[in-house]
Amino acid sequence: MSSMSYWIIMILLAAGCAGMLAGSFISIKKRKAENAAPRRKGRRQPNYSGNEEDQYDTARRRAVRRPEQGQNQASQDSRPQRKKKRQWKIILENIDSWEKYSFVFYDVVGIGRAREGKMYEKYLPLTEDKRISKAHCVIVRRGDQLYLKDEGSRNGTFLNGQRVEQPMPLQKDDIIGVGGIRLEVQRVLRESD
Repeated sequence: MSSMSYWIIMILLAAGCAGMLAGSFISIKKRKAENAAPRRKGRRQPNYSGNEEDQYDTARRRAVRRPEQGQNQASQDSRPQRKKKRQWKIILENIDSWEKYSFVFYDVVGIGRAREGKMYEKYLPLTEDKRISKAHCVIVRRGDQLYLKDEGSRNGTFLNGQRVEQPMPLQKDDIIGVGGIRLEVQRVLRESD
């Protein structure tokens, strides 16, 4: 009788493990679907061809709404126009390893040693160099320009060999130094109006 109860317990344990595993997979799939849903509702990322220099053009343009003849023209003019946020694309290359990193973003790209940068819109994890702080520096948009800003890192951030004490303008062919890694700004592209 004891060997029979042993096998019943083993079967119940195996069934429980299989149920927990299935539940985990289902919850992971649901989370992925929930995370993908806002991306599908939002704008599609524009295609980038190799011919662009400083700006890129989106294929889709917003249709201009014209007021109907019965509407009051003054009410149309009194509304403040919201300035459309533009997307940026920056391509960085690690000079030593030749790895390329490409980011499409609106406001901020974080660079650091942490595996995840949840506080940033986009994040470049450089986990192999211990001289890099977890939140080392950011590439931030201000107006129509990108800037490199140090995030209080222990070993500092450098732009073209010069230590970054305050946000410094970033442009093509600049060299960003974080720890022992040097990243060259290969391209900076901005969505046109």
